[in-house]
Amino acid sequence: MANQEKYTILYGRLSQEDEREGESNSIQNQRMMLEKYAVDNGFTNLKFLYDDGYSGTNFNRPAWKEVMELVESDQVSTLIVKDMSRLGRDYLLVGQYTEMIFPSYGVRFIAVNNNVDSLYGDNDFTPFVNLFNDFYAKDTSRKIRAVKKAQAERGERIGTRPPYGYRKSENNPKQIVPDEQTADVVRHIFQLCAKGRGPSQIAKQLKAEQVLTPTNYYYRQTGVALVNLDTERPYNWSNRTVANILEDISYLGHTVNMRYTTVSYKNKKQIKRPKSEWLKFENTHEPLISQELWDIVQDIRKHKKRPPKQMDTPNLFSGMVFCADCGGTLVLHRAHTMKETQNNFMCSTYKKRGKEECTAHYIRETQLKTIVLDDLKRVTHYARQKEKLFVEHITLKNTAETRQEITRIQREIDAAKRRDGELTALFKRLYEDNVLGRIPNEHFRLLSSEYTTEQAEIRNRLPKLEERLEQLRNSLTNVAQFIDKAKRYSDITELTPEILRLFIEKIMVGEKSQKYSRTAEQEICIYYRDIGLMDTPVEPETAQEDGLDEGEAILTDDTPAAASDAPASSTGPAA
Repeated sequence: MANQEKYTILYGRLSQEDEREGESNSIQNQRMMLEKYAVDNGFTNLKFLYDDGYSGTNFNRPAWKEVMELVESDQVSTLIVKDMSRLGRDYLLVGQYTEMIFPSYGVRFIAVNNNVDSLYGDNDFTPFVNLFNDFYAKDTSRKIRAVKKAQAERGERIGTRPPYGYRKSENNPKQIVPDEQTADVVRHIFQLCAKGRGPSQIAKQLKAEQVLTPTNYYYRQTGVALVNLDTERPYNWSNRTVANILEDISYLGHTVNMRYTTVSYKNKKQIKRPKSEWLKFENTHEPLISQELWDIVQDIRKHKKRPPKQMDTPNLFSGMVFCADCGGTLVLHRAHTMKETQNNFMCSTYKKRGKEECTAHYIRETQLKTIVLDDLKRVTHYARQKEKLFVEHITLKNTAETRQEITRIQREIDAAKRRDGELTALFKRLYEDNVLGRIPNEHFRLLSSEYTTEQAEIRNRLPKLEERLEQLRNSLTNVAQFIDKAKRYSDITELTPEILRLFIEKIMVGEKSQKYSRTAEQEICIYYRDIGLMDTPVEPETAQEDGLDEGEAILTDDTPAAASDAPASSTGPAA
């Protein structure tokens, strides 16, 4: 710039809040005013730069970055703005620019409407102008937050951008409708997960299928560049993007507001609110997936574990198989020979603590698959063929077993709530006694710590108990749902993650009746979703005497139970 005249920068800025004040703050009006001022006062080599739609509390603006690049490269002699608020509304940062940064680069700063010109020295009133501009931003932020909160509490969508898979309705911008081009991609992602694929595997497949990432799709549709936009790799899906889609309840047709907030009106970094502060509104728009598919995917994601590098297939039964004696999970041990037929399950308690705590409960993976598949075929076949008898049987069973557990859990919840209230009252009295000097500080710290710990444990346990109670209450009326699934999946030939999670809740594996025997019976109890634990079928001869076709065994409570007094769903020799 030795032989080149430096720029006179004319800078304009407009935010959404400024637009509401009318045409006076428009970018066009600012430009005309600044150019007239520059010409009238003999400024030359003018360069107009502006940021449209950017808050004054945010200095991370495209045009402002360009201004500072020119300033730092010593290409600017004068910077002119309409008023101090166009430069920004952050009292501290504006002061830093005008009092430290601009003078250090020899830049003359002019704010026309505020009569500020650094050539003539400091204006004593300027700091107060900046402070009032900051107050204005704070007040505006408070008002906007109040409006947004009211909208959120009414169930309106407060996000500016629809979730991937949706678009804004042409008739009502506050409503979202499925986007024909991306809705199928969302369904595809959920279906792949239901089949056992993890986020990384799904991301690789989407990349191979040349599916645009959400940020690139949005950019091509609207021209707006979102954070992390990579136009050079438009099909490069990330694991986190896929995982976020799989966790977004919007695809069930629900709206969840107040999930995020910002640190302050100056710091726009998003922070996640506690779930207790979220506002959920159901059935606000058309869902892209069913509740059934959502439940399967969430269950798979909850128990998903990355398989060893040398294994392509994850554990089909991950998080579903438990020890019938200690209640611990059964861990899948993969054979060093890489042969799937040699993979086996073993009790995790026995594996960690030895035979003093539990026994092995050893069972081959292939054997468990066969047992579960056979029992699943048996139960679904019976549900389809003898629907009325099936409903009667499940209803009677639920009446006896489920209601007993509902009563037990309800009592536990009531006791926990009573104790929570007692602890709150005890803590108040303890605090008062400490303030009045009735108990020393050391005793207060010790007792308050104990009360706080106990109360925290109760409050962590309560939601789980209430969730279990809701599940049990729903199971009383879900027989029809199980029959509907049995009719839809009438030809089950193999176990898939989707089929397994759709029908089965958990599997309890007992110990062999005779240790180390290959032919000894081993009790396997299968708990089905919606209907619970099924009973052992009557022998075919008995079924024929009751007027049933061969192979259509009826379930009965008359069958002798196993040693644990729990009806056995399936028993078979250990392989």
